[in-house]
Amino acid sequence: MDRIDALRLFSAVAELESFTRAADRLGLTPGAASKQIAALEERMQARLLERTTRSVRLTDAGQALLDRVEPWLAEYEAIENGLAAEQAAAAGVLRVSAPVDFGAERLVEPVTAFMTRWPSVEVRLDLSDRMVDLVDEGYDLGVRIGHLSDSSLIAKRLTEAPMAVVGGPAYLAGAGAPAHPSELSAHDCIIDRNKPAPNLWKFQRGGEEVEVKVKGRMSLNGARAAVAAACAGAGIACSPAWAAADAVKAGRVTELLTDWSADDRDLWAVFPSNRYLAHRVRLFVDHLADWFKSGL
Repeated sequence: MDRIDALRLFSAVAELESFTRAADRLGLTPGAASKQIAALEERMQARLLERTTRSVRLTDAGQALLDRVEPWLAEYEAIENGLAAEQAAAAGVLRVSAPVDFGAERLVEPVTAFMTRWPSVEVRLDLSDRMVDLVDEGYDLGVRIGHLSDSSLIAKRLTEAPMAVVGGPAYLAGAGAPAHPSELSAHDCIIDRNKPAPNLWKFQRGGEEVEVKVKGRMSLNGARAAVAAACAGAGIACSPAWAAADAVKAGRVTELLTDWSADDRDLWAVFPSNRYLAHRVRLFVDHLADWFKSGL
């Protein structure tokens, strides 16, 4: 392995915090990777990585080296691959993770349009409501809705994903419609367990913020299921506006508290912080940003 490859390996170990995953990415055994890093440390006359049984972390010297070599490696990679060839075509398998309801309802169409535009790209769309690990599970990109926590992933905001509070005619005829978010505590609310805090609903209006602890006899997991439960008269649901739009239009539910914002969220494209990001991933992120620029 030449010195450029050794620096590539060092950068991969720093990014993934793992000799095993870095070695796998570069087609090496963990033992060979460890020896190459040891040789690099000997050449640099400095310890670059702190190793424990559970993790690998950069030392100060390692961070200083990484800061210097990453821009150079990125430029070298661009030259080696040929920017002109990369811009001319996109090909390969694009692995995308997305929530079940949103993926089926709102993502299949833009994915199909992307495949039509780039016929050499194969898309493997995995719909799951669990929080997948994009790096460990081999995804190129995830589409997520909500308030993102800090992570090593790069996130691009695509658009706002507003929420809607809805109730069916049968339920509202018996229980009445809440005039203020605080009144929801006295109602049967439909609890969507896919939310980070399913029993805590937040509302904003101007500078006013209200948090309501809600309860209800119906709990489930899924935006469309929550709207369906509201249509059936099970109570009041707080679901993404896109999931409730058809039911509201058809009169199967009534939108409530419309002068309040019900903990509105954002739609994101997230992907690993990898300077070797495949061209097809960049193209797909740009495609989604353009597709959803007018909202959901």
